[in-house]
Amino acid sequence: MAKIKQIFLLFNLLLSVLSTAQIKVASERTNIYIPILQQQKVAIVGNQSSMIKNTHLVDSLLSRKVNIVKVFSPEHGFRGTADAGAKIEDGTDVKTGTQIIS
Repeated sequence: MAKIKQIFLLFNLLLSVLSTAQIKVASERTNIYIPILQQQKVAIVGNQSSMIKNTHLVDSLLSRKVNIVKVFSPEHGFRGTADAGAKIEDGTDVKTGTQIIS
């Protein structure tokens, strides 16, 4: 029984150490993938909540010279201006000139 308690305590200690590891999401590591994206034609699946800090993902990538050719956007439209269930037509984003497929 003492052996089981030791293993249990060791396991809990290991978990507590591992849980303090920093996790970085992709939006915090753009320096790694932006150079790769700059050499490609890029399509984005996103909506109004696709943000890097306070900037929309598409705006952020375009400012870093990424060639975004299309944006595929589900309900509410790309910038979030449509009501739930509203029919969204394909079009062009007024701000960036990027083709939007809804």
